[in-house]
Amino acid sequence: MVIFEDQSVRLDFLEDVPCIVWKPLKYISGEGWRKPFQVGMDFMEEKIKTIPNLGWINDARLLKVVKPDDLLWLNKNVNDRAYNFGAKKVAFVLPESTFGKLAVKTYADFTNRRTDNRFQIKAFLSIDEAKKWIATEVSVDSNEVSL
Repeated sequence: MVIFEDQSVRLDFLEDVPCIVWKPLKYISGEGWRKPFQVGMDFMEEKIKTIPNLGWINDARLLKVVKPDDLLWLNKNVNDRAYNFGAKKVAFVLPESTFGKLAVKTYADFTNRRTDNRFQIKAFLSIDEAKKWIATEVSVDSNEVSL
């Protein structure tokens, strides 16, 4: 089910996993970066009440560059909100671009440095591996890759 879509990004809800998949389609920043995350968080906050193991996958394969201000906004606004309503797992399908990989690593570092961090963050090379990990209720051997 499509939650949000424009020319730059797509958000899907996959009930069978269950997860929300964020997928950038081209370069985005500022309000274009923020809006899909706000819509996704609204949706997740409501759905997690009935699906407590709902996860989030960032299918970042096409991600090229993210402005530092957008990463800081994500850490402050999205992480804080997700912590409050009980989100637990965030998976990344790693970008092909070196700059995209740097953005993912920076986000993970911001998040993991927080003393209140309750997310499990893992990175994968394929969307299928990310879905498998999100779908498990306990940590299992997976094809996780290092950030």
